[in-house]
Amino acid sequence: MIALSMIPLTGCVTESFSALTAVGSLGGAYLNYLGAEKGEPVIVTPPLVDYADAVQGLAADELEQLGPPCARDVVIADCSALARMVTDYDVLRDKIRASKTK
Repeated sequence: MIALSMIPLTGCVTESFSALTAVGSLGGAYLNYLGAEKGEPVIVTPPLVDYADAVQGLAADELEQLGPPCARDVVIADCSALARMVTDYDVLRDKIRASKTK
């Protein structure tokens, strides 16, 4: 349960919009819409939280105890839905990091 509470339910947002809608609706994120070309998508990513090595180690140990992850659409015997969500969260963090390097 602790590992699930560490998973923020946010993700990448890609949106093309006018200057009037740039400030506001995306959780208070500030968008540099003046520097964007007309019609150019602006990528807004949430900040990534860094975890201490000790916390990461404990989370890895707890994740190993959960068992193999379930599929995203089917629950079978001895699979872990939480392990699936944590695995997907890891992929999401990788995608956020990749979008920030562009």
